[in-house]
Amino acid sequence: MPIAVKSVSDSEFDTWSDAVSVGFLHYEKRGQGDFRRLMWEEGISQGRVLGGFDGEQIVGTHATFHTDLTVPGGAALGVGAVTAVTVQATHRRRGILKGLMALGLRQSAERGEAASILIPSEWPIYGRFGYGPATEEAMVQIDATAAALRAPLPGTVELIGAEQWCEEMPAVYDRIRTTTPGAIERPLWRWRMDAGLVRPAGRPEDKSTMFAVLRDEAGIIRGSASYQAKSAGERVGFTPNTTLSASVLAETPAVRARLMQFLWEQDWVVRVDVETERADAAWRLFMSNPRAARQSDRYDTLWLRVLDASAALSARTYQSEGRIVLSVRDEGGPADGVYALEGGPAGATVKRTTESPDLTLPVQSLGSMLLGGYAPSLLVSADLVTEERHGALAVADRMFKTPTQPFAPTWF
Repeated sequence: MPIAVKSVSDSEFDTWSDAVSVGFLHYEKRGQGDFRRLMWEEGISQGRVLGGFDGEQIVGTHATFHTDLTVPGGAALGVGAVTAVTVQATHRRRGILKGLMALGLRQSAERGEAASILIPSEWPIYGRFGYGPATEEAMVQIDATAAALRAPLPGTVELIGAEQWCEEMPAVYDRIRTTTPGAIERPLWRWRMDAGLVRPAGRPEDKSTMFAVLRDEAGIIRGSASYQAKSAGERVGFTPNTTLSASVLAETPAVRARLMQFLWEQDWVVRVDVETERADAAWRLFMSNPRAARQSDRYDTLWLRVLDASAALSARTYQSEGRIVLSVRDEGGPADGVYALEGGPAGATVKRTTESPDLTLPVQSLGSMLLGGYAPSLLVSADLVTEERHGALAVADRMFKTPTQPFAPTWF
């Protein structure tokens, strides 16, 4: 029987939810359809929750939601965010993923979304669908016994409850988002879920997470740290060694450094592990010995697939004034064509053209370049971009360069 790829109805959603759990090897999360419905009610009604059906059995899953993605310059680009992509182990290599991705991308293009984004579990999968890696991030491990700041930093740290954290932090995050290429919107239900206030039926309340915020001299919250404590193993006499596992949101590197100091200066703490960190980690420069905070891991996060090249390229600003002609190869896809890009710090215009290209690149490389995370010259060195006119690469590097690396603080 051929596999049918189609939208999932409301009555089929619980089965789809279980298929997601099985596909991600989270077998214990089966039966959480009511909980997941909170995230996908709108997607179900829009037909953007997709399934691969073998008869009545759902053997593949895929879902997309609309969000705004911040691009260099601070503008919001409307994109489709893809998540919950799985194929059952019993149905591999039968074209199910291909069918799901094709339908999802077609829906995004029809809705006028300029790009599609996702966070892949594995590198090799999504390049064949036109996605390119666009952001990187790191995990940081801090030796609390050696960490210190060069000089005192302003701000007062305050512990608050989960409810207050959910009320206060969305405004802080929105300020962070508008200045962070790679950031997307974060709805209220996501804050409440992260705080443990919304959870599957029957799951007891988890009180292991603490919430700290940093207020500036005017009393305005500028960042937060949510963290948990666990034993680090050996004791010093009868005093336990403790590791904190933390997630930090901060408007500036200085705010981040001050929150890190709060974490590493707690009694008994010998190590702080921080997830979802910027790859450039400028906050470490506030430390007297930045080696006390090392990257324990670094990896790609957000991948981007351009659907409307003119809209995507014209949405952002460029570091320096310039004009460059790009030939984008997207065989059978909506971004295929030659584009004349003229832009600078004040904005950009993009038009299709019949001119000879300065650079030729696959749509995957355009996705990598768009947010400034991957320089054109880096991609040329890996044979992922071709310079057709001498000197064009230097122009592209100057234009696409961004003051800081893009960063995706919200996973989905």
